[in-house]
Amino acid sequence: MAGVRVTVCLPPEAADDVERALDEALAPFYLDSSDNPVDRGMWDSRRINGGSDGTGFAVAPGHENDPRLIHDDPRYDGTPCPSSFGVCAGGPRALLDFSRPLAASESAVAASWDLWHRLSAVHPPAVPLEDFVDRWWNDPDAFPDDRWGDAMFAAYKAQPLIHAYLSHPHSLGYGSLWFPDPAEHPVIGYDGDRAAYIRDLTSPHQPDTDVLTLDGWWRESGGNAVHASCDPGLCPHERPGPAVWPGSEAYLATLPGDTILVRLRCHA
Repeated sequence: MAGVRVTVCLPPEAADDVERALDEALAPFYLDSSDNPVDRGMWDSRRINGGSDGTGFAVAPGHENDPRLIHDDPRYDGTPCPSSFGVCAGGPRALLDFSRPLAASESAVAASWDLWHRLSAVHPPAVPLEDFVDRWWNDPDAFPDDRWGDAMFAAYKAQPLIHAYLSHPHSLGYGSLWFPDPAEHPVIGYDGDRAAYIRDLTSPHQPDTDVLTLDGWWRESGGNAVHASCDPGLCPHERPGPAVWPGSEAYLATLPGDTILVRLRCHA
C-alpha cells in the first residue's frame, strides 16, 4: 500500500457540493468496495491536499481570496492546514494559474521561511539538533536507555520554537529527525536570504499527478488507464491516448474554465 496523488476533474455543477461530487466520482475506484472489481481499486482513504504544502495549484493573480477556491482538509488528527498565500487545492480551472509551473512550490517554500522568522521573533532561541545528537552519543546520562533516540528527538521537538514550527503544515516536513542521518530543517541556520532560500528549496520538477477525467477514466501518471464503468480486464472502450502524459498539468490547463479541479492525496 502506498500514497498516490490524483487530480479529480468535476463538472461545473459540482461547485454546489464538492464533497458529494468527489464521493460519486471516486466510488467506482474504492478499493474496499465489494461491488468493484479488484483491479479497479485505486484508493481506500483520501483527503483534499495541496494548498498547504505547495503540491496543489497556483492561484491566478487577483483571485487569492476567491471563495470558490478549494483548500486542504485538516490532518487526520484535526490539525488545520491553511493554504500558503497564492496556493490552493483546487477550484474552477479559470481561477488557477498554469503559466508558471513552479509557482505553487515557490509560494509554499516562501511560507516556510516566513513562518520560521515569524515564530523566531516570539519564542526563545532553540538549542540546535546537533547538540542533542552529540549528547545522545557521548553523554550516557543524558538520555539513558534511549536506544533509538526517541527520547532525544522528543526533547529536541519539545522546545517551544521547534514545536511551533515543525507542527505547522507550512514547515513542509523538511529535515530528518531520525537515524541514520538526522538533520535540522533547512531553514534553521540558513545563511542566505529569503530569495536564495526559495530558489534553493523549490522543487525543480513540474507537478504530475494521476488524473480522474470528467468521463470517468483514472489516468495514472505512469501510463495506465482504468475506466470507472468497466472491469479492467474486459473494458471495450478505447483508452485515452498518451499525448498529455507524463505532464498532467498540461492536460488540466486545456480543460474548460468552469471545470472544477480538486487535488487529493490518497492511500492505495
